[in-house]
Amino acid sequence: MKRNEKEALVATISTIFKDHQVGFLVDFKGMTVEAVTDLRRRLHGAKTHMRVIKNRMAKIAAKGTPFEPLAPEMTNTRALVYGNDPVAPAKVMLKYAQENAKFKLVTGVLVGRAGAGEVLDPAKISALGLLPPREELIGKLLYVMKAPQTLFVRTLNEVPGKFVRTLAAVRDAKQKAA
Repeated sequence: MKRNEKEALVATISTIFKDHQVGFLVDFKGMTVEAVTDLRRRLHGAKTHMRVIKNRMAKIAAKGTPFEPLAPEMTNTRALVYGNDPVAPAKVMLKYAQENAKFKLVTGVLVGRAGAGEVLDPAKISALGLLPPREELIGKLLYVMKAPQTLFVRTLNEVPGKFVRTLAAVRDAKQKAA
């Protein structure tokens, strides 16, 4: 590659590192083109991208970004899977790793709100893949947040309800006595 091509590649990869919240390094050595294409299609459905990286250029681009901890693992035949939702690509890759023995999860980085990257080993990536979908997690959170108010309203509603039932019991007792 010529120098200007290398600089353009480093700039492109650097932009990827700066603009995305999660990145995973995967090993796809020995996989067929059809298998890699199938994986890319599945990842695209999860709004995630996969890019085969030039390790030396990616190491240069990673400097000063939250993805810098990935640099030591940028060796051999590696691809970068990147996006903004950490759960969806983890689910896809976990399922794909079970179907294809040549596909391996190497490591990953999850960028936090402070801008620091947390390194994810294959076990943590698998744990991410086992989480419920985002919509389900939001629904559970809303249910938990709503539960105390609901119970409070029920409790407040029970006082007048009990009073009405007591009055009805007194009325029934007087009607029976009469």
